[in-house]
Amino acid sequence: MKSNYKKIMLENTFVQVPRKDDSVISNNLEAFDFFTSKKVFGTVNEDFWATPASWSSQEARLHLDRDIKDMSKILGKASQQVIKIMMDGVKGGRYDPLDIVRGIETGPWNRTHEGERHFMKMLWRKVRDGFRRYSKDRKLR
Repeated sequence: MKSNYKKIMLENTFVQVPRKDDSVISNNLEAFDFFTSKKVFGTVNEDFWATPASWSSQEARLHLDRDIKDMSKILGKASQQVIKIMMDGVKGGRYDPLDIVRGIETGPWNRTHEGERHFMKMLWRKVRDGFRRYSKDRKLR
């Protein structure tokens, strides 16, 4: 006696499962994880994400506004120091302006944190045209 598998393969009689239009995933909210058989995203209340949570108190809001202003001043001073280090290195001929970007993107990853590398690269993009005056032909390399 032939097995069902051999019978199907030899007779070329394949059964196609009827497909309904509602069996197709129409959006990401209906997506399932095939390994856990659970919904991946579930239902999302978009109104919840549209508005931020309310302040715990008005006093907390005032304190946070003052602290954010102080943090902004500290970051501004730090960015000025980073730009000065970059400019001094290029002026002194220790490296080219494009070496700065290569150094930020490559090399040992444990030198800085991910956010700090992104911050330094953003600062370089902000002042890269200022480096042109230190080159002979007004090019970065």
